[in-house]
Amino acid sequence: MVKWPKPSKTYLLRSQQGGVCLEMALVLPLLLILVFGLADFGHAWYMKQELTTAAREGARYATRYQTDASGTHLLPNALSPSVSDWVTTKYQPLLPTTANLTVTPTGPGYTSGLPGDDIAVTVTARKHWFVMGSLIPALGSYMDVSATTVMKVE
Repeated sequence: MVKWPKPSKTYLLRSQQGGVCLEMALVLPLLLILVFGLADFGHAWYMKQELTTAAREGARYATRYQTDASGTHLLPNALSPSVSDWVTTKYQPLLPTTANLTVTPTGPGYTSGLPGDDIAVTVTARKHWFVMGSLIPALGSYMDVSATTVMKVE
């Protein structure tokens, strides 16, 4: 059996044991903030893209020339289902349940239905931060995300 010499005090002060643990303890919080920040902001970007698509599809639905069973032209504000209901039914399942999706169709073409008039559809939802709202108080606990599309009535 080999007898190892007792370490001197100088050796104990220069020991590198536990250095990796210390480095990991310093780097891990920054790494976690980076990962969760990417997930949080990526989710916000996803919601913005979905709302942009929802606004575009809602405006397209409202601008198409539609008739009822008797052939009478329907005004965009008299469509069944309404623009708001149509967009909400189609896009609410793609968003979190806490998003509170709201759809607001406006513009002169929405009430007149005359060809060439503008219809604007604004879609708004609330993005609740998973982690970043707690880490960066300036963000708050949520952010309202919205998108607007303007099209001409056909």
